[in-house]
Order: sequence, then C-alpha cells, then structure tokens
Amino acid sequence: MKLPLVAICGRPNVGKSTLFNRITRSRAALVHDLPGMTRDRAYGRVTCLSDLGHPCEVFDLIDTGGLDFEGADVITQGITRIAESALDEAHVIILMVDGHEGFTVGDAEIAQKVKRLGKPFILAVNKLDGMKGGVPDGAFYELGFDEIYLVSSAHGDGVTELLESVRRALPFHRSPEEAEDHSKADELRFAIIGRPNVGKSSLTNFLLGFERSFVSDVPGTTRDSVDTIFHRDGVVYRLIDTAGIRRKGKTTEGAEILSILKAKQAMARADVSLLLIDATEGVTHQDAVIAGYAQEAGAAVVLAVNKWDAVEKDSFTAVQMELDFRNNLGFLQHAPLIFISALTGQRVSKLYSLINEVADSHSRRISTGELNRFLRDSVAVMSPPASNGKLPKLLFMTQVGIRPPSFVIKSNSSNSIHFSYLRYLENRLRNEFGFTGTPLRISVQKARKGDEIAQTKARVRKILDVGDGLKPSRNTSHRKTGKTKNLPKK
Repeated sequence: MKLPLVAICGRPNVGKSTLFNRITRSRAALVHDLPGMTRDRAYGRVTCLSDLGHPCEVFDLIDTGGLDFEGADVITQGITRIAESALDEAHVIILMVDGHEGFTVGDAEIAQKVKRLGKPFILAVNKLDGMKGGVPDGAFYELGFDEIYLVSSAHGDGVTELLESVRRALPFHRSPEEAEDHSKADELRFAIIGRPNVGKSSLTNFLLGFERSFVSDVPGTTRDSVDTIFHRDGVVYRLIDTAGIRRKGKTTEGAEILSILKAKQAMARADVSLLLIDATEGVTHQDAVIAGYAQEAGAAVVLAVNKWDAVEKDSFTAVQMELDFRNNLGFLQHAPLIFISALTGQRVSKLYSLINEVADSHSRRISTGELNRFLRDSVAVMSPPASNGKLPKLLFMTQVGIRPPSFVIKSNSSNSIHFSYLRYLENRLRNEFGFTGTPLRISVQKARKGDEIAQTKARVRKILDVGDGLKPSRNTSHRKTGKTKNLPKK
C-alpha cells in the first residue's frame, strides 16, 4: 500500500538531516557541521501519535541534499538534481531555512521553485534557539507561505506543531494498520561495499532502474548509506549503497570517518555484502580489508568484479583473474564470483540469483541429528589431534544460531581443539551442506555434569548408534524378550 511522502528541502547546512532524525526517531541521516554532507536521498518511516499517545498516522519522510542552483561544480549540480527529483515525488514539502543566519537569496529561489510545483508546502524556520528574543527575520514572512513554524531540530522545540501541520496537509491518510509493513525478517538486505570509485552507486542505479544515488568520477562522492526497498520476483529487497572505504592512513576528514562508520554499520545489518572490485585495477590489499569487515560483521559475501567491459580480454583472462582473486582473498574461497559491468549491464541480472543463494545459506538450519552424524563421520575420517598427551572427545554438535550459521561442539575439554581441526570441520560442513558465501561460527564448549543439553544429546547419540546396527546391550535384550532369572522353583 502506498504511503504519503513528505520531503524536507532547503539550502545546505540548515538542519534538514537533524530534523529528519528527530522526526523518524532514528540516526539514519548523517549529521555533520560540514555543509553538503547529505548527497543522496534518505527515506524514513514516521508514525504520528494521537493526543492519548496512540499511533494514528503513518507517512514516509525524505531527507534531501542542500539545494544550490548557482553551484557550478559537478557534485553540487548532482546533489541538486537528486533533491529536485525527490520534490517531484513528494506529496507535501517542508522548506527549512536558517533563522540564525537570516533570509538569503537562496531561500527565495528555493521558495519559488517549491511554489511552482503546486503542492502543499510548509516553511520551518530552524536554529532560533539561543537567539535573543527568538524572533526570525521578517523577510521570511514575505515568501508567500501560508504556515510558518519556528522550530529547533536539535532540541525538538516546535516539532510537534510542525508534524500536526504536515498531517493536515497530506492528500490522503494511512493508519498503522493500513500501512504496508515489511518486517526486517521478511526483507533480504544486501549492501554494496567496496573502495571509493569502484562503481557502487552506478550499480545501485542500474539495479533500481532510476537515478537513486549520485554518480561522479570524483572518489568519495557517496558519504551516507542509502537504503532503498524494492520488489523483484516476489522477493522484498533492501538495497544499501554505502560510502567507499579508504585506507585508514588516507582517512583524515571527520566527515569521511563518519561515512566509513556508517558503511560498517550497513554491513552489520545486511544479510549479504556485495563486494565490488575494480577489474581494471585488480584485487588490492584494501579490498581484502573490506572483505574482512564483512566477515567480521557476519554477512554473507558475493564478489562482483565491475568494469569488466573496460578490460582487454582473451580466452584466459577471466580464468587467470579469478585465480588471482582467489589467491589474494584466500579466506573467501567459499564466496561466489561474477564479472559484471554496471555501465553496460553485463551479467548484472545474474546478481539476484547469487544474492538469493548466499542469503539462503546465511539463514540455513541443520537438524541436530544430521549434525551429530556429520560429527561422527568427520571424527572417523580424522580424529582431533592430541593435546598434552590426551585425545579430545567430541561428544555432540548442535546449531545455536543463523545469520550467520553458528554451531557449538560439546567436548571433554574446551581448550584442546586446535584451530586447524576447526577449519577442517568448517570445510567439511561446506562440502556436506553447501554453505555458499556465508561465514560459519564454530565454538567448542566443555560439557559439564548436570548439563541438561549434554545429557539429552548424549542419549540421542546412543539411540542413533543403536539404530545404526550396533548390538544392543544384554540388559536391553533381556527386557525385550521378557525373560526372567532367579525365579523360585515350583
């Protein structure tokens, strides 16, 4: 079900993102004193409360980049173009101005642009907190707005009255019950990650079919993580376009540090991380570092080699390049690899099948019975190495979590299993159950007396052994046949 859209617009650094975060009760928008931090559109869900504090109205809010129609550089023009497309999409527009700085020519130009759209518009004068008298510039009242609200996006003053005005201006209304609600569990979340200028935003736009993220040859164009929800073949996807991650030694600006932090947070909430690599440069040390971030966050990984159209190829180019990638990213041998071009669309459509495949592995559960049979077979093929002259005993194995799949092995000692043997078990798990692209977590815990889980699994293992054809014990046979002994003679 479609929800009303409300867009916040204005000059750079007037407090739009701060207001967005306050209204949506989130930290989705990147906030910094540096003008021009927001370059792409950020979407958030707003739930209004009734006088009794109950949810009564739902709409979507759009945070836009600062509008600067006089800007001559490529980035400023791109930010303005993306913001204008958001205004065309919105049903209600909030124009925010800086009350502390006062009226500017830029405010008047934006107001004229907004009024020409013929949509409900509201003027919000921000940053009046701390001003002597708290009275805005009188020129703001000459812009022709019917409603003007004095707010403080940082402290929340006047925001409730502003929201009530927005509700009245909405062309249609949606209650929380009527709103389409896709829970996070129903979404397949994948983040596009990589170094700066490898084509992440270009791939985002191609997958969505419209200009969602600003694209430029200037490295570091994307600063915030941009979420977009869309449907394809009955699957609900949440695509997260992230900022490029440079080496720590080259990251000096506070704004860039915040962008990298947001990118890492995106990996943590994604089911799949699509690692984009520049085919013209090959795999680099920084690519391996970013892949390590995704592994640590627990996300499944797909390796996508972009700009394949720009590579001079022969019959062996793809094979040799994949060997290089596998050698340099040895810890990602389980991740599928594909050569694509976000510019021409070459093989981009095949990304969906790979994303679905690794997402399925990421949430796969294996029954305890299967895991214990797997553990017995693995130990039969190769026993764990002895530690301090003692041979470790692996009692049973169970799965304790998904996203990523996590397993616990109960043993007679938690410190006697060498990491190489755990790697052996991980490789056999992948061969047995096909955990493509996803990291696996395997831990060893010492079984204790009175451990109910250990006792239960031990009994299960005993039952399975009997079922495998082992000779039953004498006492069991005695009970089954009903024979008695030491009966008194008649």
